[in-house]
Amino acid sequence: MKPFRFCISVVLCACAALFCHSCDRAGFIPADTDEIIVEGWIEEGQFPIVMLTRSLPVRLKDQEVNLNRISDYVVLWAKVTVSNGSDSVLLTGKVDNGYLPSFIYTTSDTGFKGEAGRTYTLRVETDGKTLTSSTTIPLYPPAVDSVVCTSLPTDTSSAVTVYVSNIPDRKEYYKVFFRQGSDRKQFSSAYLGIVDDALADSAIVIPVFKSVKDDNKEDQSRFFPNDTLVSIKVSAIGKESYDFWFSYSNNSSFGSLSNLLFGSSFRDIPTNITGGRGYWFGYNSFVRTFHVRPGTFPGNR
Repeated sequence: MKPFRFCISVVLCACAALFCHSCDRAGFIPADTDEIIVEGWIEEGQFPIVMLTRSLPVRLKDQEVNLNRISDYVVLWAKVTVSNGSDSVLLTGKVDNGYLPSFIYTTSDTGFKGEAGRTYTLRVETDGKTLTSSTTIPLYPPAVDSVVCTSLPTDTSSAVTVYVSNIPDRKEYYKVFFRQGSDRKQFSSAYLGIVDDALADSAIVIPVFKSVKDDNKEDQSRFFPNDTLVSIKVSAIGKESYDFWFSYSNNSSFGSLSNLLFGSSFRDIPTNITGGRGYWFGYNSFVRTFHVRPGTFPGNR
């Protein structure tokens, strides 16, 4: 997921030339602290994934910080444990270039693939600190009717829209992610891709927009290039997860770092991590992979 790294985004948000100097003087940027940042999730039928980084807020005067050395902020030797209420598993840290940063904690224990409706507790121990969190995987995946690609007449890209049925008497929250190409495992957060079904009638229409990448100034489009291999993921999430992603979505609207968590604003974002920052969430997801071209792709209905 993420597609979006906490440590890098925390650094970058403080370095944004537009806000940093004036906001620092006005007292909006909090005091520098060194915190452990968790980005973790467990999905129905999938193994848990946890990434740990160390935050390093800086000011413009801190020129010695090299933002290109992502590995400087990765926590490599933590003890990471996941419990399902009856058993526990110690996650193994390993290099995996399908993620950014390319070091994750996970397991291959089949007993710890995510199960819908089950609650999972995360415990992280490192540098004398203990971080804890718990999350429950939603019972049902989104009821997706179809994924539709519509060609843009003035471009070589297509707009992608997901149609989801609204299930009566079931309160639903959704988060949308995307992934381009075949060399990545991690999904990135879709721009403004957070949905509450409160105002929906029978169908929920979700436009899928790419997040803009600040490290690739030549690709600033919100749409998907034709013939590109794309995976769209729509995840059923809990209220706590919705509040987090809603806040992140609002913050990302104020800056260009929309593909990085905490990178678009100095304002606070909720966390469900005790003893640190970040998130540990359960997802029940629908995923559709296709080459972008005008047409309709089936859902899971």
